[in-house]
Amino acid sequence: MTPKIKIYRQKRHNLMMRPTVGMVEVYIPYQLSADHPDVQAFIKKGLAQFGDNIPEAPPERTSQKAIKAMVKDYAQRLNVKASRVQFRDMRRKWGSCSSKGTVTLNSRLTWLDAHLAEYIVCHELAHLIELNHSKKFWKIVETHMPDYRARLDELRRVEKTLNW
Repeated sequence: MTPKIKIYRQKRHNLMMRPTVGMVEVYIPYQLSADHPDVQAFIKKGLAQFGDNIPEAPPERTSQKAIKAMVKDYAQRLNVKASRVQFRDMRRKWGSCSSKGTVTLNSRLTWLDAHLAEYIVCHELAHLIELNHSKKFWKIVETHMPDYRARLDELRRVEKTLNW
């Protein structure tokens, strides 16, 4: 089965490919398009070299519907309202919160057990009150999730198993 291929255009001079969980990421220079013959040949050669060594995505453990319900629940608990909640495939983080109130959650949250996804939701919604990681921010998180440190430690262990 051919893995999902995600192409990123960057300021770079060479082509690069790396397998990640559930997909292969290909990094190309801005001046090349994804359908350029050199890019396509590079992808074909790279997939042949990787063979079956591309880790499969773990099964879904928490649905996006369940995560949206967590957002609604924690928004009420924290007495906040996100202007927008969206899911995106993010490479390096589980979520983010903008100063305009947009909460972006990594679509890979579905790979996590519900209690870990719940931590991410609580963390991001706490940023609607305190848009930093100050002591005040962590106090807000702790007030609404007293065991957040244990969940964070577990999340870090899960990240290592995902090679993330």
